[in-house]
Amino acid sequence: MLLSKNEELVYRELKKYGFVAFKIKDIRLLFSFSKTKAYNIIKSLKRKKIIKKVQGFFVFKDANEFVTGCNIHYPSYISFWSALNYYGWSDNMPKKIFLATTKYNKGTDSFKYVTLNKNRFFGYIRMGEFAIAEKEKSIIDSLLFPKYAGGMREIRKCLENGFDELDKKKLIDYALKVESRAVIRRLGFLLENLGYKKVEQLRKHIGSGYEYLDSSLKKKNMFDKKWLLDINW
Repeated sequence: MLLSKNEELVYRELKKYGFVAFKIKDIRLLFSFSKTKAYNIIKSLKRKKIIKKVQGFFVFKDANEFVTGCNIHYPSYISFWSALNYYGWSDNMPKKIFLATTKYNKGTDSFKYVTLNKNRFFGYIRMGEFAIAEKEKSIIDSLLFPKYAGGMREIRKCLENGFDELDKKKLIDYALKVESRAVIRRLGFLLENLGYKKVEQLRKHIGSGYEYLDSSLKKKNMFDKKWLLDINW
């Protein structure tokens, strides 16, 4: 679809300066346009399906969804099932993109933001224009909230698929760092389930009482006394 001279200018310059998510005020400041002129340009670009509105921002319709998700809500990084899929360990493509954040966001039809405590917001890297959990942290985040990663059976499959790629020491260190007994127990159980035996450090921190192996499923009362888990998958 043909763009007017001003529309072409706005489109080209926003792309040039790396804008992914922007507002009308950004257009006004960048081009010294009046509020009305900026509004009309945005309205026209939206009508021509060049841009769309997402949570108060305008974004290019051809933008990478991972890039969009990280830019409309800050800070955030791709994790959980989306990261497991990105790393090639899961064949299932979740309907939503899952991201970790420290600030609540209700999300959209396309994005689910999972709020973490600030001390658990670590272990992510830049991958071009978006941030994503490190391989090890994608597993740990998933163990923290299994329902956002397809459940424990899916996580177990991903852990097995990525086993040779994962730094086991970092995986254990990250499990301890998030300070969750459930994560420590789930990781220890899964590692042993896959034949990995160096889990002494995890065993020291399991605490007492029982947790569900999969917090998204009902109890089965099938107890693992070593890891203090109800094996309810």
